[in-house]
Amino acid sequence: MSKIVGLAGMARAMEKTSYSNGEDSKAKWLKIEDGEKVIIRFLQELDPNSPNYDAKLGYGFFAVEHTSPKDYRRKALCSFDDEGRCYGCEQNRSNPKTNWNAKRRMYVNVLVNDGKNDPYVAILSQGISGKTITPTVAEYAELTGSITNLTWQIKRSGTKTDTSYTIIPIPAAKDEKPFDFSSVELFDLDKTAVRSVPYSEQASFYTGESSQEERESSSTSSSVDW
Repeated sequence: MSKIVGLAGMARAMEKTSYSNGEDSKAKWLKIEDGEKVIIRFLQELDPNSPNYDAKLGYGFFAVEHTSPKDYRRKALCSFDDEGRCYGCEQNRSNPKTNWNAKRRMYVNVLVNDGKNDPYVAILSQGISGKTITPTVAEYAELTGSITNLTWQIKRSGTKTDTSYTIIPIPAAKDEKPFDFSSVELFDLDKTAVRSVPYSEQASFYTGESSQEERESSSTSSSVDW
């Protein structure tokens, strides 16, 4: 499983350019429309060494993933570090212009207040480019040691490939009560956000030859590419 834990590992990743078991496949993903602003609170730190890290809540992480160029739903963790082999890496070497290259994404649970619905927990999925919030959040975490101790505003501008996001920390009010993290139920990121496929089964997975059950499982992955 190609997961990167901690800020040091994330920094290195950002410098580099079994199937899902279905225990909780109905994950809710944060999706923001063009021009929309939402207020979020990170429910997990990005580093277990953070002074505010809570083992009960776990941590957000980077995942190194390959996606089938023919079907965005067929996304799985790069297995090269664990198994020394990876179908996606092999395809990228053989066909470097077919978009098989590994992509790094941040996954973390957040509490969302969109001004329209009651606050809800969702999975924030972000790439690492300068158009995403990832560089700002990672730098803030490194400088201050925490991202869960305040709220943030995220704004989206643009659509499709011409999209960028900005994020601004919102200082806590003097009379604001500490947030009760025990009041929210988080998604298990290992079970809902990422998928680990053994090398021996990757060819059939990526080419669409897996079983009906596996296809249904793959369709639950995030289609939010922001």
